[in-house]
Amino acid sequence: MIRVHVVAASAVARAGLDALLQENPEIESVLNASEADVIVRDGFEEPAGEGPAVPVVVLTDAVSMPDAFRSGARAVLQRNASPAQIIAAVYAAAAGLVAVAAEDRAAVLPQTHVEQVNDPLTPRETEVLEMLAEGLSNKEIAYRLGISEHTAKFHVNSILAKLNAGTRTEAVMRGIRLGLVMI
Repeated sequence: MIRVHVVAASAVARAGLDALLQENPEIESVLNASEADVIVRDGFEEPAGEGPAVPVVVLTDAVSMPDAFRSGARAVLQRNASPAQIIAAVYAAAAGLVAVAAEDRAAVLPQTHVEQVNDPLTPRETEVLEMLAEGLSNKEIAYRLGISEHTAKFHVNSILAKLNAGTRTEAVMRGIRLGLVMI
């Protein structure tokens, strides 16, 4: 059970977030922040002092995400985030992970060297690349996708060629750098 405390300036926003969170049977809403495992905050405020001891999920429209993370937030989502994204952010924060919506990841990830792919991967190739990241063999990929082992091998070879990789591991590493695979 994850105990969550909701902080919002508006009673309506607080009630809405409480109702959304209580739909999940593994989340319990608590009235006291000191009893909470996670705080969900509607809006961003710079904390006074060292920052919160409890992980904070921030829902906001206009905040610098790096500033929010530096101030101790564990997850930063737009106010229009889906209920599933908010619940996932609560789980991530409770587990000690950092969460950000996929569309906002460029705001927090360093853009030091961006590789480009001349020939983009197909959706099926992306799916196979994710399975390569899990360490699956061609036979296991074929079984999971309901295709022949020969077809799985064809997809792997196509991925290696498109990512200019010599090995499966190199392809996964390039896929991670390109944002095609999340670990």
